[in-house]
Amino acid sequence: MYYKHFAVGLMLLAMGMLSCKKEKLDHSYDNRPDIAVSGNSTVRLVNLTGNNQLSVNGERLTGYLTIRPIPGQETLFPGTYWFPTNGKLGSSFTVPRQFLTNGSAEISTDYLEYSLGRDSFGFKVIEDYNKPKDYFMMKGFPFTAAVVPRVTEVQREVTAPSKAGYFKIRIVNLANPVNSSWSAEDVAKPLTLAYADGTPVSATTSNINPQSWSPYVELPYGTYQFKVLAPNGVEVRASGGNSLENTYMSEPASSNLMRMVNGGIPNAVSDGLTYAPLKSYQPGGVYTIVVGIDHLTMLNVYGVPGETSVYYQNVFRVLADVSEPLNTDYYRLQAVQANVDEGQVSFRVNGTKLGDAGYTAATDYSICVAGQATIEAVNATGAVLATATQRFLAGQNYTAWLYKTPEGKAAISMVANNLTGSWYEVPSGTDNSGQDGSFNRMTHTYPFNYRFLNLCPDLPYASFTYGNGQSAGATSTSRNLQPGVPVTDLPYARSGQDAEAYQFMVYKSSPTVYPGNWISTIPVLKSTDFVARPDRYTRVKPVHEPGVYTVALVGRLTANQPEAKSAKMIIIKHTK
Repeated sequence: MYYKHFAVGLMLLAMGMLSCKKEKLDHSYDNRPDIAVSGNSTVRLVNLTGNNQLSVNGERLTGYLTIRPIPGQETLFPGTYWFPTNGKLGSSFTVPRQFLTNGSAEISTDYLEYSLGRDSFGFKVIEDYNKPKDYFMMKGFPFTAAVVPRVTEVQREVTAPSKAGYFKIRIVNLANPVNSSWSAEDVAKPLTLAYADGTPVSATTSNINPQSWSPYVELPYGTYQFKVLAPNGVEVRASGGNSLENTYMSEPASSNLMRMVNGGIPNAVSDGLTYAPLKSYQPGGVYTIVVGIDHLTMLNVYGVPGETSVYYQNVFRVLADVSEPLNTDYYRLQAVQANVDEGQVSFRVNGTKLGDAGYTAATDYSICVAGQATIEAVNATGAVLATATQRFLAGQNYTAWLYKTPEGKAAISMVANNLTGSWYEVPSGTDNSGQDGSFNRMTHTYPFNYRFLNLCPDLPYASFTYGNGQSAGATSTSRNLQPGVPVTDLPYARSGQDAEAYQFMVYKSSPTVYPGNWISTIPVLKSTDFVARPDRYTRVKPVHEPGVYTVALVGRLTANQPEAKSAKMIIIKHTK
């Protein structure tokens, strides 16, 4: 009886719970203002010293050295809230606003490493919200020839360029004479920002005296290899680089790169080139090129063959003054007139003029809005010779090649150019199909990349080789190229900065015959043809210059052609 009443009670309780209405909770709102200071200030520290420690108002933001580091991680510091990856101060750091008291903060920095000397100094930063600032931390004595200020305050801009599709750039010259112990060439002089061929960017960014800086100038976005030149044309070397560039040795007397021999061992022969990275400058971006003292690697001529040591020199590096915008709107387009039967041709994009180009010449690049577009080639009488319509993607670089087909008609071949310096590589011993995910993405900031294009209507299949008959690049890169058909699978061949002199030759080939018959009437293309202005090099003449190129075969192979129309290879450089 007891259990019966107990069961009934449980049922009634459950029914009562199910019938209960859910209580509605009252919501409350806190409308008090949030007075906690957060976010970044407009004060940026730019670290040209190599120091790895940072404290603000006495609070250490970086990690201490580990006493017993994990083998293979001796250079890693314990991560912190502000530097979680490695616990070290890097090349720049924006001071958090929470550290500012009445708009200022006390900064102290140091260098801590096993068995190496310290470099402790401090300074005060002051924020002016409407005038963002950089505090450049620089090396001092004994790296410099005399005692110099360790910190320079420079105002920077963060506003976007006034022109759509443009970026802003300036040069900050903080070069100081280097201690004579390293016999480094003196480049602590008025410096000029220049394009890859040595042409000054602007009078505004030319002849900037040491410890001064230029205003910003606006340039069309794109991929550039900017250089910094002393008054006598000597190039200032860039610092850093990826793992490939870290093996580059410099000659202190000229900052030229050293030639590598015997599987990567450097020798005391300069190749005439000075490292300057290729970089894409995004539309809406704001950049600074700053010059200051940093360490480089040189060949120790008094030690074991191949042994290296460190020296110090004024070098430049590129800073993004604002987070680089993502380009979702624009692409860059140029056109090349490669039709042997036409003279000067005018190119249009959706009816708007792109530019004019004579035979074997290219128009300047234009900035276009992404989307579907029609490219037209128009002759001197106004007749449309050829058209091409396709969808153009933002952030891409294109070349429209006007050529003559084997059927005798004018046509346009659209080619997308890879200016990133990157490619995919299959590690040895893995599945060559890449289906196992084994492709490695490789990137080179100092590329010597070239692709080949057959635009000769008289050659159904053309193959390009080096002077010794060996294939120029991967199989798909240079073998059996058909007129107007660009290679899309591994399209680029690559050389190294220390390559020996080379040349390209053209063969009449077929899918079953390679390399085929060498066409001796087509002039050989030499590696020195890739040097834009040989007169710039007064010491050592380089074998070639870095950049991204297309080598195109144009002209006719038929008999009795005037020399101007005979088949030849031309070079179009897509980086500036």
